[in-house]
Amino acid sequence: MNNYNQSEKLDCTKTTPLFRKNSLASRIASIVLAGAACSTFMVTNAYAQEQQDEEQQSQSQNDSASSEDTVLEEVLVTGIRQSYTSALDRKREAGTMMDSLVAEDISEFPDKNIGEALQRISGIQLNRDMGEGTSVSVRGVESGLVRVELNGVTAMGMGGSRSVDFRDMASELVKSIDVYKGSEARLTEGGVGGTIQVNTRKPNEFEENFLSINGEAQYNSMIDEVMPKYNLTGVYKASDRLGFLVNITGSDVHTMLHGLRNTNWQKYHDVDGVASKTSVDQLYADYSTQQECMDAGLDSASETACLEQWHEYSPSTPRYSIWGREENRLSANVEVQYAVTDNLSFDLSYTDGEREKLATDRNFQVEVGSAFDIDSAVVDANKNVTQFVTNGVNAAGTPIGATIRNRTLNFDWNQERKVMRAGFDYVNDNLAIDGYIARSTTFEDIDSRDTQTAQNNVGGIVVTQVNDLPEIDFTDAYIINQDDVEDTFNTFNYNDGTQYTSLDRFKYAPSQSEASENIAKFDVTYSPEQSFFTAYRTGFIATDQDFANNAWGYNLMQTVGNPYTVDGETRIWTQDDHEAVLLGNRFATDKFFRDYNPGVDIIESYMAVDTEPYLAALLERSGFSSAEAARGNLQPIDSRYDINVQTQSAYVQADFETDVGSMVLRGNFGVRVARTETASEGFSRIRVLVEQTDEDGNPIYGPNGEDLAGVEDPDDPRAFEGRQTVEEDFVDVLPSLNLTLEMIEGLEAYLGVAKVMARPQINDLNINADCTLRDYPLARDQMIPNTCTAGNPDLDPYRATQGEVALTWYPNESSILSGAYFVKDITSYIFGAETQQDVDFFNDGTLWDVRQQVNKEGITTKGFEFQASTFFDFLPEPFNNTGAKANYTYITADNVDDFNPLTGEQMPLRGQSENSYNLEAFYEDDTWSLKLAYNYRDEYYSRVFDGLPVFVDASGYIDGKITYTYDENLKFYVDARNLGKEVKLETSGVGRTNDLQWSGRMFSAGFTYRM
Repeated sequence: MNNYNQSEKLDCTKTTPLFRKNSLASRIASIVLAGAACSTFMVTNAYAQEQQDEEQQSQSQNDSASSEDTVLEEVLVTGIRQSYTSALDRKREAGTMMDSLVAEDISEFPDKNIGEALQRISGIQLNRDMGEGTSVSVRGVESGLVRVELNGVTAMGMGGSRSVDFRDMASELVKSIDVYKGSEARLTEGGVGGTIQVNTRKPNEFEENFLSINGEAQYNSMIDEVMPKYNLTGVYKASDRLGFLVNITGSDVHTMLHGLRNTNWQKYHDVDGVASKTSVDQLYADYSTQQECMDAGLDSASETACLEQWHEYSPSTPRYSIWGREENRLSANVEVQYAVTDNLSFDLSYTDGEREKLATDRNFQVEVGSAFDIDSAVVDANKNVTQFVTNGVNAAGTPIGATIRNRTLNFDWNQERKVMRAGFDYVNDNLAIDGYIARSTTFEDIDSRDTQTAQNNVGGIVVTQVNDLPEIDFTDAYIINQDDVEDTFNTFNYNDGTQYTSLDRFKYAPSQSEASENIAKFDVTYSPEQSFFTAYRTGFIATDQDFANNAWGYNLMQTVGNPYTVDGETRIWTQDDHEAVLLGNRFATDKFFRDYNPGVDIIESYMAVDTEPYLAALLERSGFSSAEAARGNLQPIDSRYDINVQTQSAYVQADFETDVGSMVLRGNFGVRVARTETASEGFSRIRVLVEQTDEDGNPIYGPNGEDLAGVEDPDDPRAFEGRQTVEEDFVDVLPSLNLTLEMIEGLEAYLGVAKVMARPQINDLNINADCTLRDYPLARDQMIPNTCTAGNPDLDPYRATQGEVALTWYPNESSILSGAYFVKDITSYIFGAETQQDVDFFNDGTLWDVRQQVNKEGITTKGFEFQASTFFDFLPEPFNNTGAKANYTYITADNVDDFNPLTGEQMPLRGQSENSYNLEAFYEDDTWSLKLAYNYRDEYYSRVFDGLPVFVDASGYIDGKITYTYDENLKFYVDARNLGKEVKLETSGVGRTNDLQWSGRMFSAGFTYRM
């Protein structure tokens, strides 16, 4: 049985130019590529000339035998070469700056995960979760500002985010991925960073019935189990015009994280007592000594902030973590395609992806804070406390120690993604019309259960930073007797459940979010004959998006010796109650860092809380019915939202091509106009403070006749507590220009400029307002404003003007050498909360000072990319079957309105690594295929946590794959990921490690059978 259209019978003697294609040739690119493969091109010009001579000789022989039938060999272009050659051809034919990935064959995308495959493209940087690739940034712009499409339809994010987690999409569904870094008017708006188009196969791409079966066993080095994965792809051709395709992928995926953590670093004490500051607070930079802070008459909070400049940083919560995810993933794609005529076809498809996860986060932590003995502390040269003992004293002089918390969080975590699409294509000699209607939805339900027990005031624990990681010694741990500092006899064993008396807790926090988009799109392309303009394009797209979330909460806390109320009866939580709940409902965790040596002494394991039986016992022992904590009986929290976003956009674009002397200039220009209307419904609370009056309504004054502060009047008609809707709209005009000059055969210069936009994250548009209206004389006299803390439904989109130049050389069909310089001026960017004055927040004329996220201007990202790839055909066997690929990206950002709280220095753009690169080497012959890939990215700024910047350390991942082809139907393979045992490391400065995460190495073995 023939495979799909990856081979054709070709006349290899024809001398049609390799890369110059008319519209017809563009539609049969596979034929041209296979024809090019009939001749082996050298990277060197000398060999290219030799090859040209051979083609001319072949042409002459063909002319002399033109009256005779010629028998031609069928040429197959498969595997790595096919995918790389097809990707380069897509790049060459694109109207703007673009890179592509093409599947080697059915169910054989180059990586297990779409995100991990995308990291191989220059300019793309991958985010990881538990070792798996998740979302990507493009040219340093965060993932939420990258538009992702599945067959042209918006891929929606989860939980109110526009960022797409590529684990939600099975790679087996993918035929190709196009990454647009430049822009054309015809591209749907929404990608400030870029647009990623994921394309799946269609039934009529296959000539005959087709069946592919893939089976795989996966093994994670941290988890002692084998995880199955399978794929089934079937195509039924009812006729040449009617085809059906079914693609199903299922897998069990178990990932795990072992963490060794300081959590964060805070300033609690001046340990070293030296005159130099640890860091400078710009508000108190002029105070040169601690005595000056104390003598300045500052209020208590300001004096503390001033003195903290001399305090050293110490780890707040050293802890061990074991986080696991047990997932069942299932993805399915069903499609039917019918060609009514040679010119008109219809397609109908349905794609469904589901992830059912059981997530378990176990944390055993030492919550120290300020509770350590200053005399025992050791400070390094970077002003970090690197050793201490948990014997502290509070402000009242009472001895205090650390809190030991044994905590387990369980999540039943379900995610669904669905895309339904109905489309058509009409093509004749000069006219192409296509369009579709579609619906894209996501749904996420997280059933979060947090159970924990704790013991306060534990002294004698020694915490030492060894190789910048916490080493926690419980040898001399004891429970502090606050009446006798010298009493150390009540020893503490962290695995002895009878010694935990400070807390038994169950926190239930389920949440649910859903998003949907209804979309209609229509495009027309007219290609005139013998004209400067090769195509006129126009089209429109209209979308209607809905986003909603809901959340609930329940919290039960019990402490030995404390009273609580059940059905009006007061009870005391006893030690017997505690032991009945905890002791029989624990289990020993797996060994920490089973296959990785962090370089410090760690505990083997500990007795963790077992959520389900612990919860049942806690409710029963407390006298509460389980129905009280049932999800259906809980009231939703106030911060839930319902947001509607409607968009309409249209474009016109002209493509052109002309000769400039001996060179060819081609390109396009156009403009896109996009309108956005938002309606944000969320919870808001308005408290009204009015003048104090007596029983008769007369004003009350102070003892000296002064005006007094206002008091709340809940009956004031302006007071409000409930849900409100705020509506906004905006219009964006997005011009674009792309020019490509082919200076000589295979050598191209490119220039592109465009305006782009992306709409705000949905969570940022939530009203979620808590406001205070001040209507009393003192407020008016002192001009005290009305204030709100809120979201910002009036946020403008992210907007940018971008430009780039590139020089690209295609030595032959499977090789490239390219360099590009790019600039992106982000004229509107959304930053963290700031106070905006005189805002008509509710659009009713009342002005407020609102603390909310705001739009900022002036960020400029810029950088350059290099990429090169080739096959070494000119080398002697077996090296002529080898090849290599490399790319490098350098990115910086200027004028970022984000500053290091330690130094006041300007920070880089969040999530942006300055340097990243990929290296790949491969070998392929008729039987064996081998690939080794290395991906590196620099340290990057991740977020601010408790006032400190958090950086993710530089990392490099090595992956490899070996494939053995038994025959044309059957092949076997093994692959491995993270061969170099890379970890994720987060820091807050030199010597301040927050978090080390190890997620193991992944190994797989499988087969693919086709018929």
